[in-house]
Amino acid sequence: MADNLGQDELFPSATPQEVLHAKSLLTRYRRCKAIVQEMSGMDLDYKQQITLKKYETLIQDIESAVRLILDPDIRKMIELRYMKGERHKVVVLRFGLMHPSTVDRKIYEGIASVANSLKLFKY
Repeated sequence: MADNLGQDELFPSATPQEVLHAKSLLTRYRRCKAIVQEMSGMDLDYKQQITLKKYETLIQDIESAVRLILDPDIRKMIELRYMKGERHKVVVLRFGLMHPSTVDRKIYEGIASVANSLKLFKY
C-alpha cells in the first residue's frame, strides 16, 4: 500500500514570494555577519543578546542552505555574489565561458535552492 501524502509535499517548494525573501536574506548576509562579529566582543544587555543569537542562527541557516546547493558552479556563484559580496559583473566574468543570461539563470536557481532549504528549516 502506497503512502498517501495528500496535499503535503515531502520537500515543499518555495513560492515566488519566499524566493524573493531568500534573496533579501542573502543580500543582507554580509551586513548581518559584520554585526555579529562586532557585537560578539561587546558587553551586551539581555535584549542585545537575544538579537545577537537570532542573527547567529540566521547566518548559520543561510550558510547551511548555501552548502546544500548540489551544483558546485551554482554554489560558487551564490558564494561569490552574496557571501563574498562580489558584484554581478565579477561573477559573470568568473564564469566567462557561460553566457551572462545563463549565469543569471543559475544564480536564480541557487537563490531558489536556498529558499527551498530555508523553507525546510521553517523560515
